[in-house]
Amino acid sequence: MKRVSTVACAASSIAAALLLMAAASPWDRLPSVTISGPDGDSRIRAAQDAVAFWNRTLAGIGSGFRFGPIRCVDSVVPDDYLKSLSNRILRWGAYPRFPDYINAIPGDVLLVLSAGDFVSFSIGSEDAGKVLVAVKSDQYYPLDLSNVARNVIAHELGHAIGLDHNSDPATLMCGRPAECRPDLYHEDAERFFPVTREEKDLLLRMYPASWRPRHP
Repeated sequence: MKRVSTVACAASSIAAALLLMAAASPWDRLPSVTISGPDGDSRIRAAQDAVAFWNRTLAGIGSGFRFGPIRCVDSVVPDDYLKSLSNRILRWGAYPRFPDYINAIPGDVLLVLSAGDFVSFSIGSEDAGKVLVAVKSDQYYPLDLSNVARNVIAHELGHAIGLDHNSDPATLMCGRPAECRPDLYHEDAERFFPVTREEKDLLLRMYPASWRPRHP
């Protein structure tokens, strides 16, 4: 797994979260997802739903690829580190070497539900073979709006499996440099914004029906 750019958790009760990361290289294994967040955080269910959304989408296009098993752990990554990393990516587009404590956390995709206020992001590093997805607190705008957090999480997971941004604000993967902002996900009802036909075609090229994991 190159730099970037899963089901057994207990159910849980923008300035911008704009998606900073370029697309990941294709996975050669079923990437497990570790959700890090406080017990009772409503974003845990949103994250589970987002993984299920992508697995349904992949099944619907005939791909052999899926996210693997999900596990939940207590909050383990400091908010100050995530904010600092977010700012660093915004300024320099840097790909960091993760601290040892992040590399030691089980799971291929570490999805951190932060209590901090920063630009949400998805990033990985070649040395770790791990993708870090960090999502800002839903106590801050615009994640405090209904339907936004679940789509921000799903958007970031889209980066984690290889998708980049598009410029269509009616779709899930819209983002920089287009004038797309996460508050556009705001709706009273819960739903995921759609994936484009072109993105589905790309996913099927990366992960065809014959795709099989090379590693456990």
